[in-house]
Amino acid sequence: QEVKLSSPDYRDCNSTDAMEDFMKRINCYQASYQPLDPDDYDRELSLIKVIDVGRRFLVNRVQDHIQSRIVYYLMNIHVQPRTIYLCRHGESEFNLKGKIGGDSGLSNRGKKFALALNKFVEEQNLKDLKVWTSQLKRTIQTAEALQLPYEQWKALNEIDA
Repeated sequence: QEVKLSSPDYRDCNSTDAMEDFMKRINCYQASYQPLDPDDYDRELSLIKVIDVGRRFLVNRVQDHIQSRIVYYLMNIHVQPRTIYLCRHGESEFNLKGKIGGDSGLSNRGKKFALALNKFVEEQNLKDLKVWTSQLKRTIQTAEALQLPYEQWKALNEIDA
């Protein structure tokens, strides 16, 4: 319900009017809705059926790279509101030398930053926090200070160096 009410269509509506309008739209759609049947009539079609806002997916005859990327995208959409925290690594040894890039570890100040970041995260009392980091030493050292599980992603290496 929260996702529907936060839609731009209902920006200036109260929640009762928004839900009433939304339900009218659903009824209108149901009048002309015809389900696809990939087991019978529609078996030759490429299709992706998203069930219960992503609880289940039915994928039929995905045939090329673009279609598979669309499936991946749809399977990774999250419609629930959530907060995403972004943070750079702490100061690195190469930062002290004015170097950009490379794979140096954290400086002493960088290590202090990582500990301060850990304190901040603990104070936020975040449940199910997911931490992603690049594969570089300085980012791993920053993430390790959080004392949480983290995932390393090659795609995050040197984003803008």
